[in-house]
Amino acid sequence: MKHELKLLNKIIETKDIETAVEEEVNLIFEGQTEAMWHYILEFKQDHDAIPSKDHLKNKFPEFQHLNTTEEPFSFLVQEARTINASGMVRQALRESIEKLQQGEDPVEVARLISAKSVDIMRDSGRFTDANIVDFGERTGILRERVENPDAEGVLGIPTGLTLIDENFGGWQPGDFVVVIGWTGAGKSYFTRLLAVEAWKRGYSPLVISLEMDKIQEQYRMDTLLNKGAIFNNSDLMHGRGVIPDDYENWANETFNDKHPMHIVTAEGVDAADQFFVQGKIQQYRPDMVILDYHQLFDDGRKGGTEVERVKNLSKDFKKIAVRNQVPVLDVSGVTMADGHGERPPELQEIAWSKQLSYDSDLVLAVHHPADTQTFEVISRKVRRGNQFAFYLNWDFDSGQWTESLDAME
Repeated sequence: MKHELKLLNKIIETKDIETAVEEEVNLIFEGQTEAMWHYILEFKQDHDAIPSKDHLKNKFPEFQHLNTTEEPFSFLVQEARTINASGMVRQALRESIEKLQQGEDPVEVARLISAKSVDIMRDSGRFTDANIVDFGERTGILRERVENPDAEGVLGIPTGLTLIDENFGGWQPGDFVVVIGWTGAGKSYFTRLLAVEAWKRGYSPLVISLEMDKIQEQYRMDTLLNKGAIFNNSDLMHGRGVIPDDYENWANETFNDKHPMHIVTAEGVDAADQFFVQGKIQQYRPDMVILDYHQLFDDGRKGGTEVERVKNLSKDFKKIAVRNQVPVLDVSGVTMADGHGERPPELQEIAWSKQLSYDSDLVLAVHHPADTQTFEVISRKVRRGNQFAFYLNWDFDSGQWTESLDAME
């Protein structure tokens, strides 16, 4: 507790409430020191002044006078964060060992450790403030972008789709993108296309799929990469129309000595929640993440209702994208409506919660009219750039596709 008291003494000595708030010291204080901090804030609000150390001592007998003149404010903040994080880690380990000794399921204990780890990283972090008048940093970033442009002129990971790259700048660090569509509309297949296009350009995607098994997923990726040259998806799934040696030769040429593209499926996994996702990101360090699909994930925070569960997941998936500086694409179901097969879904039709639309940087609605090879993609929310829409003429079985601004038969 002494490190927290030293920090409180420093705040009173410097009277610098603004810096303390910017440094998020509220995440550091606990118990009585938290009560002292809130009292200082209320005193400042009511009297436009900081209470003296003697005043705080009279109000809280546990408060101690400590001289912090020789120690910089930033040092005391970092020291308090480090000590608190160390204590939280030790507590989490103690609880985990106790649960294992009591015979609890090791998988559940591992999930507890993962949840605690996310809380520790959250409480040890900081927001980043900036003064827009100080333009030096962003000028340097702009200069670097102009002098060293991406080969495709895209700031983020290229999607291979012209309007997304031109209007949204590709998938950039911290992006949270939601893909919606009616059941069977091809939204999962669409996100696999995006994964493959990223992989072809040298990036490593991570796909966490709770709908299909790993072989189905991998054959689908193979199909998108092969584009019907020597096999179709149905050839692979049914084991006909393709010679295994030809497939093996193609796979050798395509994948040997290449960067990874990881696929995580639900086989052998009792529950996949936001902490499981964070753990897989830490394990593989991907360049982009695809979650398929939102409503099948469990809520590690144990939301009571379906709406609470979906909201918790949405907020945490967005935080995961920002904290790990990786784009996250989240496939979501929609609420079925009369005549839904005739049009792409609207923003308000996202299943269970509006939180997904609030948290997202981009919402893409996908639509595949029955008995056609026309696949429509339309933006329903664009946080940066303009709204857009385009069509793909796409043979799902062969994996061949072309992009157009006009509908095609």
